[in-house]
Amino acid sequence: MTHPLTIIIPMYNAADYIESCVASIIHQTSQDFEVIVVNDGSTDESERLLMTSLEHYHKSVRVITLNQNKGHAYARNVGMSHVETPYLMFLDADDTLSPYTIETYLSSLDHEDLLFAPISPFTVEPSTRFDATTLTYDHLTDDERVAPLLKHRAISNIIFKTSIIQEYGLAFNTDLSIYVDWSFLIDYINLTHTATKLSGIAFYYKGEVFDPFYGSKLTARQFDETFSDYIAAFYDALARSNNDAVRHVILQEMLDKIYKAFDPSHRDIKARYQAFHEVLSQIIPLLKPVMNYRQKLLFKLELLSLKWQYVPLAWFLNKYRYRSRLLKNIALNKPSKHYSKYMLYNSTRAVKPKTVLFESFGGKSFNDSPQAIYDYMKTHYPDYHYYWILQDVNHPSLPDDVHVIKKGSKAYYNLFKTAQVWVTNARLPLYLKKKPNQLYIQTWHGTPLKRLANDMKQVRLPNTTTPKYKRNFYRATQRWDFLISPNAYSTDIFQSAFWMQRDQILEIGYPRNDILVNHQDDADYIQSLKSSLGIPSHKRVVLYAPTWRDDEYIEAGAYTFDLKIDLAQMQQALGKNTVVLLRMHYLIANQLDLSGYEGFAYDVSNYQNVSELYLMSDCLITDYSSVMFDYGILKRPQLFFAYDIDKYANDLRGFYIDYHEDLPGPIYTDASSLIHGLKDLDLLQQQYQPKIDRFYERFCTTENGQASKYIGDMIHNYIETQH
Repeated sequence: MTHPLTIIIPMYNAADYIESCVASIIHQTSQDFEVIVVNDGSTDESERLLMTSLEHYHKSVRVITLNQNKGHAYARNVGMSHVETPYLMFLDADDTLSPYTIETYLSSLDHEDLLFAPISPFTVEPSTRFDATTLTYDHLTDDERVAPLLKHRAISNIIFKTSIIQEYGLAFNTDLSIYVDWSFLIDYINLTHTATKLSGIAFYYKGEVFDPFYGSKLTARQFDETFSDYIAAFYDALARSNNDAVRHVILQEMLDKIYKAFDPSHRDIKARYQAFHEVLSQIIPLLKPVMNYRQKLLFKLELLSLKWQYVPLAWFLNKYRYRSRLLKNIALNKPSKHYSKYMLYNSTRAVKPKTVLFESFGGKSFNDSPQAIYDYMKTHYPDYHYYWILQDVNHPSLPDDVHVIKKGSKAYYNLFKTAQVWVTNARLPLYLKKKPNQLYIQTWHGTPLKRLANDMKQVRLPNTTTPKYKRNFYRATQRWDFLISPNAYSTDIFQSAFWMQRDQILEIGYPRNDILVNHQDDADYIQSLKSSLGIPSHKRVVLYAPTWRDDEYIEAGAYTFDLKIDLAQMQQALGKNTVVLLRMHYLIANQLDLSGYEGFAYDVSNYQNVSELYLMSDCLITDYSSVMFDYGILKRPQLFFAYDIDKYANDLRGFYIDYHEDLPGPIYTDASSLIHGLKDLDLLQQQYQPKIDRFYERFCTTENGQASKYIGDMIHNYIETQH
């Protein structure tokens, strides 16, 4: 029995995707189709994973393997040459189909020349249920089809008649490398008259982009190559078009492409102009039929200047387009007016010597390595101008002499415009532009435990996607002149995770940890810290610092809370000579109710300097938190209360270390076992001393108590040499 449809899947280095793609084929509610997979010279495990995925599939799948990569145009042509069914469609190896897709398409075919549906963006939860009440059919003829099809911008998710392709010898243009779809589609449109568009339901999903930089060199060259290929595809499409409707869409698409690709807000706009102003001068005269009142005046003047090759004038108009937007924001008193002023006047001449800004955790805190550097510099270089950026200008732990700037204020933007040196421990907003005569030192905020940025395969955070997150993270790191590393382990990770060069990484230890190195044996200092919290000197101190579970919420802004350690049992077992310090996440800290545990349990969630808590504690209880690395400097017992370790099994596979083998202490999964371990810390210390020592050697030996001095003196030397 001949099936009505063949699905062609070109595949090249799709190891991350091919299993999901094949699974979506296997789970189709109708199996009335054939499958052809063209392995376009993959060099990864794509074919092995493909064959494994097909082992239990009841259908026979034709797999064609090319000896070398020929490009997706060539691979598609190979696939089409083997089709024997009345219809065919293309499915990219990194995309998937909803279970009802093929059944719906086949039932909707009624001698049309072509059937298509929109391509849906990637989503974590794709549609699996068919809802006929939302499905709509649009039967289009001749010119009605042109705009929806060409603006589809892809050959995927379109059902073609095989007889038309074979009779007229239609094929993809192998001279093009990226934008290969238009030419084929235009040839097909020229030979047909009808089409059916399905909408209202998601049928075809784009795959998730794990590596947005794959195949690129992270430079302007990526744009040069893609835009050059777009131009070649544009001319090729124009040459194939034989009616005004097709030509109009092609010209309009090019005009829209120029408007977006040469928007003055692009960071590399000058390089784009230099590379393409000549070819644009040849393209712009062709766009006259689609130039109308909808284009803004400055943009049209810019295009006319390029047309007549008045490049300096065109470049001036391009820059003025951006300035006019900023001026409009200021004139209309929009919320972005401070940012607009910042961008208008952010020149190298604005930088003021001997001005240093500090920010910790996005302005939430006055602590961590930025504070350690600030304290050193304030003492040793008092003539400099120091500023702290904070969300709350009345922050409770601020010394009286700290000069505070409110985040987001006019002064905030002015400070980033004028400060000679920036010191932060987390990413800054991308709209803050560092100039060549400004120094940016990124201290970061911990030895990495969980995979970071570029090392993450996928990102599951609100209001972002994996490629967007990675692109933005990359852009943020490109402003960093230097990044502090606490050890060789972190240095290796930072190079891959943050796209950093080795000579940009200062492997000197964390400034915030200087206090641990310099005071770990200072009994008087530690006693003064205990006294500040009202803890008697003779009492043993247990610090509990669990990581934040980001799945512990009821709804937006409302978080659940369940203290897993049993305070009553712990108090009874450990006796009167032990106190417990609870260091919880700020989102749930206000839900702590320690009534009845006065003198035993202390809420230190808002205590500013966590290093001081480490010093006054005799042991640490944590779980999946990177606090273990800093605490390892002290070589004191650590206990890991991983009560939900089964739930976090997938997360543990995303750690840089082996959680079960590399920890410097025991793992407990229930409160009773944890308390039993706490009852004899001396025995626990003795049992785990070899692991504690190995952990220290691997992660803590770089710390020498001089990191703040190193960075403070480095900033001083930079400032003095810039005069």
